Amino acid sequence: MEVELKLLLAAADNEALMAHPLIAAHAGRPARSQQMTARYFDTPDLHFLHHGAGLRVRKVGEEWIQTMKAGGSVQSGLHSRNEWECPVDRAWPRLGRLRKLIGDEPQWRDMLDLPDLKERLEPLFVVEVERHTWDLEIEGNSIELVLDHGHIERHGRTIDINEIELELKEGEPAALYAFALELHKQIPLRLSNISKAERGYLLCRQTGTAPYRAQALGLDPDATVGEALKTILDNCLQHIQRNEEAVIHGDDPETLHQMRVGLRRLRSALKLFDTAAPCPHALAADIAWLGTELGAARDADVLLMSTLPRIQSNPGGKNGLLELQALALAAARGYRKTAAKALLSPRYTQLLLSMGVWMQHIATDVPDSPLPKFVHSTMQRLHKQLIKRANRMDDDDADAIHRTRIAAKRARYALEFFHSLYRQKGSRQYLKTLAAIQSELGQHNDLIIADRLLQEMAEQHPDAADTIGYARGYLQALQSQKPVDLDQIRGTLHHLKLPH
Repeated sequence: MEVELKLLLAAADNEALMAHPLIAAHAGRPARSQQMTARYFDTPDLHFLHHGAGLRVRKVGEEWIQTMKAGGSVQSGLHSRNEWECPVDRAWPRLGRLRKLIGDEPQWRDMLDLPDLKERLEPLFVVEVERHTWDLEIEGNSIELVLDHGHIERHGRTIDINEIELELKEGEPAALYAFALELHKQIPLRLSNISKAERGYLLCRQTGTAPYRAQALGLDPDATVGEALKTILDNCLQHIQRNEEAVIHGDDPETLHQMRVGLRRLRSALKLFDTAAPCPHALAADIAWLGTELGAARDADVLLMSTLPRIQSNPGGKNGLLELQALALAAARGYRKTAAKALLSPRYTQLLLSMGVWMQHIATDVPDSPLPKFVHSTMQRLHKQLIKRANRMDDDDADAIHRTRIAAKRARYALEFFHSLYRQKGSRQYLKTLAAIQSELGQHNDLIIADRLLQEMAEQHPDAADTIGYARGYLQALQSQKPVDLDQIRGTLHHLKLPH
C-alpha cells in the first residue's frame, strides 16, 4: 500500500525548494534527477476509471515499467492506494503479468478479466516530467521526497504539473504532515487531493467537475470513539477538498455550497466530540476563518439565485430589478473571488496540514470509550437541546429562531454521522423531519441575511438606493405575510421520537 502526501507549488519556487536547508539536513545524498514519460491507458468507455483504478506504462531511462494503482482512499490529504508494478518490454501494458502480481484479489482480477480488454486498450494521455528525488531520514521515519515538473498532454491540450510528493517508506504518517508544515513556513504549498491520473482524465471530459456531495458513512459499532471521530473527520474533509478545485477555477454555485456544507459538517463533528477530543485552539480559529470566507460567498449566491427572484414586480421602474440583479451578480462574483483567494492562501494549507497532524493522533490519544454509549448520550442531549430551543422561539425574536435552526442542523448532521448504528426506518424519518424544519427556518434566515446584504449594497451604490429600498420593503412584506408557523414546528418536534 502506497502512502503519500501530494503538494502543489509554484514553479518559481523550485530552486528554493531544492536548496532548502531542511532537505539538506535530512538527505543522505544529493537528489537523483531523471526525465520520465508515462502513458496512461484505458478503454474508450473508461473501464479502469469507473473501477477506481489507473494503468500506466512509464519510461525510466531505457526501461519500461507498468503500474496499476487501484482502490485505497484519500484521508485528510493522505493518499493510500494499492499498487502493482513490474518491468515490461515495450510501451504497452502486459495484462498477463499484472494478473500474476494481483494474485487472488478477486475485485481487481475480475476487472482485468473483461472480455477483449487487451484489444480495447488505448493510450489516453501522456505525462512528461523532470523528476528530482531525495531519500530523507527524519526522527526514525524514512520519507521519499519527489519534485515533479512537467505537463500532461492529450490531443494537443495540456495541463502543467509542478508538485512534490512525500511518500512514507517507513514510520508514522504524522511525519509527512510535520515535514510539509516545516517546508510551508518558507515555501507556499497547496495540499493536492487528486493524482496525475485524475488530472489527465479531466482532459478526457467535455464538462467541468461536478459538485461533490457528502458520502454515506458506515461506522463500525465496535469502533472506539476516537476511531469513529477520525472516520467522520476524513469524510468531512473529503467533502470539502473534492470541491476545492471547482470553487477556485469554476463558477458553479453548487460546488461552493457543497464545500461550505462540508465545512459545516466538520465543525459540527468537532463540537460533537469536543469533550473527548478538543480541537486545538489555533486550528479551530483557522476553521472559523474559512467558514466566514465561504459563508459570505454563499450568502451572496443565495441572494442572487433564490431571494431576489421572489420579487414579482419591478422596483424603481421598468429596469429596476435588472439593475439590482446586475449589482447582486457583481457582488456574488466578488465574494467568489475572495473565497478562491482564501483557498489559495498559505493559511488554508496550514489548516489542512495541521488538521492532518492532529488527526493522526486522535485514534490513539482519545480514551477507548465504547461508541454506542457515546452516540446514545450525544443524540439524547442534542434532541433535548433542540426541543428546549424550539420552546423559546418567538416571532419577534430572530435570534431564538436562528438558534433553533442551528440546533436542528446539528442534530441532523449528528444522526447522519451515526445513521448506520440505528434502525434505518426510524432514523430516515427523523432526518426527513429535521431537514424539512431546517429548510423552513432557513428560508426565514435567508430573508434576514438578504436585508443585511441589500443594506450594504445601498451604502456602496447610493445611486441605486431607491431600487434597493423597494426590494428591501418587498422582502420584508413577504416575510410578514408568510411568517414561519412556529407553533407547528414546535408541535412536530414534540411528537418526534429519537430512533433506536
